[in-house]
Amino acid sequence: MKKLITFCSILLFALTSKAQFKFLANNSSNLYKAKIFVDKCESGTCDGKATIMIYDKATDREIDTFHSDGLEFGLTETQNAKLGWLELGKYQTPLIFGDFNFDGLEDLAIRNGNKGAYSSPSYDIYLAAADNKFLINNELTKLASENLGMFDVDKKLKQVSIHQKDGCCFDKTINYKFDPKKGLYEDSSVIEDSSIADYVTVITQKLVDGKMKRTVQKFKMKDYYNQ
Repeated sequence: MKKLITFCSILLFALTSKAQFKFLANNSSNLYKAKIFVDKCESGTCDGKATIMIYDKATDREIDTFHSDGLEFGLTETQNAKLGWLELGKYQTPLIFGDFNFDGLEDLAIRNGNKGAYSSPSYDIYLAAADNKFLINNELTKLASENLGMFDVDKKLKQVSIHQKDGCCFDKTINYKFDPKKGLYEDSSVIEDSSIADYVTVITQKLVDGKMKRTVQKFKMKDYYNQ
């Protein structure tokens, strides 16, 4: 059995090593580090199909392996992907670690292309499980793949927020919270509509006693944006 496991590990490493470009992501998390294998790097951008192997920083033990059909990240002018095992900067990596569901465990977001609104970055969201594995979360993946980029995480309010836009004059922020039994739910939202000249209409919704309470306010544009 041990020989079979060893053989499978060697085979997996050999297959992922066939990818042309190899990277290290060691500074995105206090708990984890990663090896990234991606198909293509040219003109300062790496993208395409990729394999991501996550390791425990303390023990160097492999935790999990993921695949992305649309990984994407940029390189600086001084980075040469052809050298192999290039280390990515903390904010350069296509991986985002954080506690996305506020359970005290570090979760993982992996870039899956530009599927968001206006071709903005999109991500697959994996939540940490009790057995030290990561499981895909469809609700959070949808939020991080169909709006303006990755959602914001507010640790203090224990909420995640997505942003939407329609042309020059319509912006919407929706805030979500987690219920231990029901899961993700919309807690509040703010719409800013500046389509009427010189004025901004602000529509605020807040969940109160199980019902959405709606407030509509109108401001002069110069006063609202100078607040």
